[in-house]
Amino acid sequence: MFAMANEQLALEASINDFFHRSGLTSRDRLDCSNFVENLYPDRPISPAICQGYCSMTIFVGDDLVIQFRPKIYRLNLQITDAARDVYGTFAPETKYLTTLPESGLVVYSMGRIEGISFKHFRASDGFIARSTYFRTGLCKDFAAFLAKSWNNNNVDGLPLGRVGKSLITRLKSLAEELPSRFLPAVRNVLRNLHQIEALPWVLTHGDIVAANIMIRPSSGKLTGLVDWAEAERLPFGICLYGLEEILGEMTTAGFQYDGDAEEMRALFWTELQRHLPELEQQSVLDAVKLARDLGVLLWHGIAFDNGAIDRVVQEDRDIEEVRRLDAFLDLSGHEDLDWISKI
Repeated sequence: MFAMANEQLALEASINDFFHRSGLTSRDRLDCSNFVENLYPDRPISPAICQGYCSMTIFVGDDLVIQFRPKIYRLNLQITDAARDVYGTFAPETKYLTTLPESGLVVYSMGRIEGISFKHFRASDGFIARSTYFRTGLCKDFAAFLAKSWNNNNVDGLPLGRVGKSLITRLKSLAEELPSRFLPAVRNVLRNLHQIEALPWVLTHGDIVAANIMIRPSSGKLTGLVDWAEAERLPFGICLYGLEEILGEMTTAGFQYDGDAEEMRALFWTELQRHLPELEQQSVLDAVKLARDLGVLLWHGIAFDNGAIDRVVQEDRDIEEVRRLDAFLDLSGHEDLDWISKI
């Protein structure tokens, strides 16, 4: 009972924070509630347990989601449609409904992906006892999910997004401003960027974290990913940073991997190669692993800053992101970066 009360308080605080960040009022929140209730008068309505930073999400029955987003965080329906085409039921079908006149919030409807978030499940009492069993299936499912983008790569018509258009610029900023211990990884990616860019450019989910990974709690089976707002076309492998969120989690002592993490990592790569025989070529496999490091650098080396994503993280300001870089990157190598100025 106590845990449920705390969860409800945290949910309420999360929703209040969203309206405060968006410069909106309690009246605007009431308008959102009235909109949903008037649209679906005979269906049960409840807020999603996990709320995003850029939106408020409401569940309508067991199969529908209504989401409110400020215009600055509005969805690109070309991207959400492409996600559905590429990943099938692993991505929600998304439709624009309206824009609320007073608040300016943009309203979307989405099909509800079955299950609960991996973040919510991981916090449950039963997770530790079942972790290896569940992550075995989840790692295999995650590999199959990623393979869909390679095998259903019909997104060449999508324009490049903010990240895809600025890979070299972002990497040079990282080389100049990240703490020195991360520079060998930046240098390795920069030197071999041509290999990464030669991989298929696929529709890539922009925020693979535990809160966006949906699973079936009875089995741990991956049912889909939510929050495709930051998705864009990028070289295959960039979103492999998401595997780390399955293998461990952030703690007060830093990012901690579970005891079977390396076994699960090997299982994942074996499964990915099974779905993608192209990875049996060492040069292709090496390029995908480089793309993985590029993804780590882009998603954890650049601060979110309310969606600005244009500032390199700082040791004393972005503690969790720096701790992820420490955990996710191979920090061996040399630090002679004079050649970067020639790029």
